[in-house]
Amino acid sequence: MIIEQHALWADDVTEEYPATYTAYLAEPVPARHDHLRPAVIICGGGSFTSISPHEQEPVAFEFLNRGFQAFVLNYVTSSTGDVSFPHPEADLAKMVACVRVNAKEWHVDPERVVVVGFSAGGFICASLAAQWRSGSFAALAGERLEYTRPDAVVLAYPVLDFRIIRAEQTRDPRIDLRVPKTGGKTGRDLLNDYFALVMGGEATDERMAEVCPTTHVSRDMPPTFVWGAADDRTCPIAQVYDFAAAMAREGVTHEVHVFDRGGHGLSVANANTRADNADEQRAVSAWVDLAFDFLVRQGIVEA
Repeated sequence: MIIEQHALWADDVTEEYPATYTAYLAEPVPARHDHLRPAVIICGGGSFTSISPHEQEPVAFEFLNRGFQAFVLNYVTSSTGDVSFPHPEADLAKMVACVRVNAKEWHVDPERVVVVGFSAGGFICASLAAQWRSGSFAALAGERLEYTRPDAVVLAYPVLDFRIIRAEQTRDPRIDLRVPKTGGKTGRDLLNDYFALVMGGEATDERMAEVCPTTHVSRDMPPTFVWGAADDRTCPIAQVYDFAAAMAREGVTHEVHVFDRGGHGLSVANANTRADNADEQRAVSAWVDLAFDFLVRQGIVEA
């Protein structure tokens, strides 16, 4: 196996373009030297402020072991640069195109490129899936439009609609109490500050709708697999239902799984990602096989 780390936009990372990626590449088997693998691009979560390691390398190895060449994208976050929409999405568009441009060198089939996103990373992947044609991502990435379209999408407990998240987070009246060590700000103030960071300005209902993947679902979307847990308080499951309904209306090939428990942030739910939540991990661990079965049916993976 070959593991390589690269700057995404140029030979070196710059302040304007801080994104990097790590490639996990299986070397060709001599007897099948010309065999091309599908590719997966992984976007871990982390609330747009960082990226969770347990949603990166363990996911790459899971896909690598199932026949993929794997790429972990370190998209821009608030700790590395301008995280406002659509900058992380432009990073993903650039990465999809990068895999296709380098497909021969990396032994990748350029017509089988999958993006997988967890939590905030799910928002980035869902945004590209829904707006690859209508949005500005390809232009920002300086790439041909068709080069930025994923061939399939897998979303794990994704952020899909900040309006629903805000409604859930502000339901508790304690949100209006002042938070210590914040200069007198309340929980509501802090939440609005966070949304403004991600939105790139005031988080009005109109702006939230503008960046919400659900409002941009169209028949141009690639096949999409989504899963979440009914008891997820970070990314309320109501988002998934609305997103699924939009895909159904537009005739998008999709599959949705909602587990009765599991909470948030469980990654691939194996020994490499498990913490003190074995019961929750067990409840959702089936998602990995379900997702791969879905990708088999879409012609991404060989059965």
